[in-house]
Amino acid sequence: MLDRRTVVQGAALGSVFASLMQTQIAEAAEPGLTYVIAEIVAKPDKADALRALIVPFAAKSRTEPGCKSYQLLEVQSEPGRFFTFESWTDKASLDAHMTTPHIKEIIPKLPDILAKPFTQIFLNSVSS
Repeated sequence: MLDRRTVVQGAALGSVFASLMQTQIAEAAEPGLTYVIAEIVAKPDKADALRALIVPFAAKSRTEPGCKSYQLLEVQSEPGRFFTFESWTDKASLDAHMTTPHIKEIIPKLPDILAKPFTQIFLNSVSS
């Protein structure tokens, strides 16, 4: 049985996804792109520390080869709860992103800041 928190979290993720997909649809979803939605949640007293790490990280990620879009969003009613919505030209460019110096730099800093391990959902476009 689903508890209330799981339902609310699922609804929030669905809302974020729907809003971001509207933006992507306006830009015309491209077959072959790889999409990622990630949730990153700070410990209650670590929202500022997480924000200080991931805002510059997102800016660097946007400049990578193969990055079509990298949106970093924070839940208004839950400071310290972030979502990314990313689109990459292909899986190879996403795989390359996962080996960049800035990702290798940020990953060891996260365990002391995150309330839970970050999650990622990988998607492919099935219509345009």
